Amino acid sequence: MKRQKKSEIDRLSDLPDHLLLHIMQFMIAKHCVQTCVLSKRWKNLWKCLTNIKLFDPYNGVIFDEFVSQFLSCRDNSVPLHNISYKNNVRRNYEIPPKTTNILVEIMEYAASHNVQQLEIKAKTDHIRNLELPPSIFNCDSLTSLTLFLRGVSKSTTKMFPKSLNLPALKTLTLVQFTFFTSSDNGYAEPFSTCNMLNKLVIFACKLQDDAQGLCISNSKLSNLAIGTMNRRSNIHKVILCTPKLKSLTIIGIPPIFPAPSTCSLTNLLEELKFDCMYGSTMGEDILISWLHLIAKVNIMTLSYKILKLMVNILKNNSSMRAQLPSFVKLKSLKVEAYPWKCDDRIREMVSYLLQNSPPPATFDIVTVVKCEATVMKYALAFVLSNGFERVIFEDDCQQVVNVLCNDYLYVNELDTLLSTCSFLFNSNDNYNIVYVMRQVNMVAQNLARASLF
Repeated sequence: MKRQKKSEIDRLSDLPDHLLLHIMQFMIAKHCVQTCVLSKRWKNLWKCLTNIKLFDPYNGVIFDEFVSQFLSCRDNSVPLHNISYKNNVRRNYEIPPKTTNILVEIMEYAASHNVQQLEIKAKTDHIRNLELPPSIFNCDSLTSLTLFLRGVSKSTTKMFPKSLNLPALKTLTLVQFTFFTSSDNGYAEPFSTCNMLNKLVIFACKLQDDAQGLCISNSKLSNLAIGTMNRRSNIHKVILCTPKLKSLTIIGIPPIFPAPSTCSLTNLLEELKFDCMYGSTMGEDILISWLHLIAKVNIMTLSYKILKLMVNILKNNSSMRAQLPSFVKLKSLKVEAYPWKCDDRIREMVSYLLQNSPPPATFDIVTVVKCEATVMKYALAFVLSNGFERVIFEDDCQQVVNVLCNDYLYVNELDTLLSTCSFLFNSNDNYNIVYVMRQVNMVAQNLARASLF
């Protein structure tokens, strides 16, 4: 009887409100609301959440109504720190057009309640007359903004504003947006007014048809990632006026624009990363410009794809080999390779690339810990480059599955790699992923066993 009484003690409800709310911030909003049936203590607790996760697996009208009711019932006296919204239609699921736009309601609520971090990852081509509210681009409290609008058609796309009024913004991620020209010189220059911007990610974006190029001008920017998924992008020239830039990453396909001049980057640029998983061509003049930029950095990371492409172009062009610079400043070099690629072959290609240079102090090929995420990244790149429309991925690494299914983030050395996987995975709404035990995935099981010897 004593044991039974002990088991009936509700230890969770005895915790103070701030601890319960801290636990609930890791739950999606629907589950948080469901806690109201536990007891009177829990009835209104969810209304005090400062971090809200809205996840809609079916992109349905019913969930839109839930979101609207959730926001209207929330205690507005409680500060709002974070809103994350994601809809996740994966299968061949016909979505009826919507006349209401829950995205606009979320953004306007966030801006009017002084949100600090806002993340929107959504399929939007079913929304009629999509127009993003000006308030989200004029929010004094916003420090982090992610806008990833998938499947946007020309008739529904709202072009990105010419300039932003986000004085506190430190991190900005934009996927599938179009930039206006904003000056007499014909360049799009949307980020110059963000005086606190530290990190910027631009992926699969394009320019207004008459734009000459993209100008990224910012006095505080230290970390920039830019790229696209195909060569149809019309961003063929990028000008950087970023005196404090320390890290530059090229994502997607090999760059289709020349490297920015080193004079605009000063000597603060420390790291250059080519996170290019697919694409088999690169202009010779473009390659030479990037090689000369590489000669100015201390840390370089190359994907196996870009390393092989660079070496093949150099081997087939004697005049380019004569222009190969000496990478005298290079201290660290890492190659992210397919796990099954031969290390000796990778070292041979690296030696060819560095033939006029002293060896770097450190050289590393992707570690075993990163193999699962690397395999997934290249698998996603493969199906994208071959135009496969409906794919189910199986993975026995729970970390990778969590990132792709639920947008979990890991603030560690895998963060960039996993974020790239997430970008690629979410670029096609018909991709799905399931977790399988290693014993079920016999191929992975056998490979894992072989790697021990």
